[in-house]
Amino acid sequence: MNDFHKWKPLRHDNILPLCGITYGFGPVPAILADVAAGLQYVHSKNVAHADLTGSNVLINRDGRALVADYGLLTTCSDLNGTSYIRSNMRWTAPELSISPKLESDIYSFGCITYQVLSGEQPYCNICSDHQVVVAILRGVKAKRPVVPVIEDCHWNLIEQRWAELSQRPSTPRCSHRYGVAEHGGLEKNE
Repeated sequence: MNDFHKWKPLRHDNILPLCGITYGFGPVPAILADVAAGLQYVHSKNVAHADLTGSNVLINRDGRALVADYGLLTTCSDLNGTSYIRSNMRWTAPELSISPKLESDIYSFGCITYQVLSGEQPYCNICSDHQVVVAILRGVKAKRPVVPVIEDCHWNLIEQRWAELSQRPSTPRCSHRYGVAEHGGLEKNE
């Protein structure tokens, strides 16, 4: 809360203004549907976001989710030489250390869905980002939370987004499955 009070009064042409903070973001299905729609548009232009995380989803004054912060890559050296590594590894698909792909964003969208439905960041049981990287490269997925309960149909959708690269659904399929159903909940249809 202290950071909020420092950031809120800042006004400058090169600083994104902080409008406020919230502990609830409104209807979960609408947030996921907005992110899916934004991602579908970006992918329709054959562009990979390559840094899709919960902190890169902003909520505007009308309650709409907006995808922000496109593809900020950080070059770093690892044991095998130079590679591209994301700064937000908890949302990063394993293949992003090699090259961003549209399907990599689908993996990250699964992580955002996990975060929205659980209220926790992916791999919240692992403290160190280095340990998260090792887990991801070994194929370990974030654990399903006990509380809050994520319904099986929603957990299955998350797991589909975390599948191997070639097995992940396309963006239009994500957009359809995360659309807002008439009853106001997430669609459960496959």
